[in-house]
Amino acid sequence: MNTALGACLQRLGLTRVPFPPTPDASAYFHTPLLERELAETAHCLRTRGGIVLLTGEVGLGKTTFLRRLLALLEEEGTDAAMVLNTFLQGEELLAAILGDFGLTAGAGMAAGLDRLNAFLLERRARGRLCVLVIDDAQNLSLDSLELLRLLTNLETGQEKLLQIVLAGQPELCASLAAPAIRQLTTRIVKHVRLPAMDAGQVRDYVGFRLAMAGAAGRIQLSAPGLRALLRASRGNPRRIHLILDRCLYGLVAAGGGTIDAALVRAAAAESGARVRPVRTWRPRLLASAALGAAAVAAIAAAAAFHAAVPAGVANGPIASTTALASASPAVPAALAAAGDRRWDACVDTLTASASGGVQLARVEAAWAARLAGRAETCVAREGATWRIAWRGELLPERFFMGPDSARNVRRVQGALAAEGLYPAAIDGLYGPRLRAAIGAFQARNGLEATGLPDAATLLFLDTLAAAQAAAGPATQDHHGDS
Repeated sequence: MNTALGACLQRLGLTRVPFPPTPDASAYFHTPLLERELAETAHCLRTRGGIVLLTGEVGLGKTTFLRRLLALLEEEGTDAAMVLNTFLQGEELLAAILGDFGLTAGAGMAAGLDRLNAFLLERRARGRLCVLVIDDAQNLSLDSLELLRLLTNLETGQEKLLQIVLAGQPELCASLAAPAIRQLTTRIVKHVRLPAMDAGQVRDYVGFRLAMAGAAGRIQLSAPGLRALLRASRGNPRRIHLILDRCLYGLVAAGGGTIDAALVRAAAAESGARVRPVRTWRPRLLASAALGAAAVAAIAAAAAFHAAVPAGVANGPIASTTALASASPAVPAALAAAGDRRWDACVDTLTASASGGVQLARVEAAWAARLAGRAETCVAREGATWRIAWRGELLPERFFMGPDSARNVRRVQGALAAEGLYPAAIDGLYGPRLRAAIGAFQARNGLEATGLPDAATLLFLDTLAAAQAAAGPATQDHHGDS
């Protein structure tokens, strides 16, 4: 770390760089869309479904998404190769692929393919998954794409030996539209498109990055500053990092703690990101305002919080989610009386110890009262709703895959069955009936009824399952992990 940067972090009381110039998968920002896409992509690869395509403009987080995906897969016994130099052609590209799998290139294309095929067969016999990731794939020539088609022909008769992820800028789609490689494109089973962030997501993202760096509540982005940042960055995370990194130096120079519009405009001009006219963004800002109630709030709003995690909140069992959803919004006095500093301290503790990442969400008062008694969970009031932060150990992608996935699914099935929402067998399998039950549970509890187990839904269900277990052995005997 350079001296100037270290001094800046020290002056601002930060423990890490909040807006680094390079992809940072260690502080991954979870959104319902990213969680769903990550889980579905991992599922496609685990089931050997075919090629996965990932596209997005420069700076939208493709590399971070890939690193997060590979980290998940490698934890579960996956051999992965990642090729970054996509200007390589023919035998050079094959040699790079072999090298990343730890193999030496053969004498010629045929020998290299034979060596790779033998390696993949040996790994398949050991029950391991092999994944090839090609980043910046828009640079691949038609000859290189044809080589990838040949690699998809490596199979056992029932399944493909090598799973491929192609990631690149949108022009990659034009390359894949060439008639000469239509056999390759027919094998694409999923296309992940990374969009730019809207106003609510930019606000939440900035707050999340500042909180992860230890600045919870001390550094804030004003509403005019947010609008200026949105216009200058166009919702692009890389541009956001570039601008806000300069803003931090401005805060040190000015001795303040608020990033306002003037500071954003100055930082954008210095970094080469021009602030666009307000009228260009007005429709998107209006649309974002309509969606804002469902977005995760930024730590920049922490000064408005009136409560934090209490000590000694009752931890009794819950009879039903219906009762919770319709309960009076009254929250224990210990919650309502706590101050901002307790929220800041709680979030700081979570960010320092949460290996699985910290999740943020809004909940109604009834759920706030229940979650306030949960370990490693922070709760704070913001207007008519409540803010929660918790350790994200049970993430959606781990619900679908991994050594504990069947147990996690059975736990959710049991909780939903006890609520009268899931009448089927507790079998550890995620299918249409479980998806319908999850959707009904989400609708009952004020969540978006997608039927997919997002982070907030899993938190609610896990809390509910723990309460049911505490209620006595009857529930567990009838709906246990069988």
